[in-house]
Amino acid sequence: MEIRKLEIDFDTGVLKINDREINEYPILATLPGPDGWVQRKLFNPELATGNKEECDRLDVTYRPSKSTLL
Repeated sequence: MEIRKLEIDFDTGVLKINDREINEYPILATLPGPDGWVQRKLFNPELATGNKEECDRLDVTYRPSKSTLL
């Protein structure tokens, strides 16, 4: 899937990819969290079977440049 636009709101449970709300299948989203930890949310949990391998995954990674760390 090509992603040109991404909206993720953990608080309201909204996941949109390319302006389309995703609600047909379960997706486990992983985002950078506080203090270097990750935060995860399962979108559309009512469609999940309980086996995390059956969920699609969306992983967002942020790596600051060396100049950002100064």
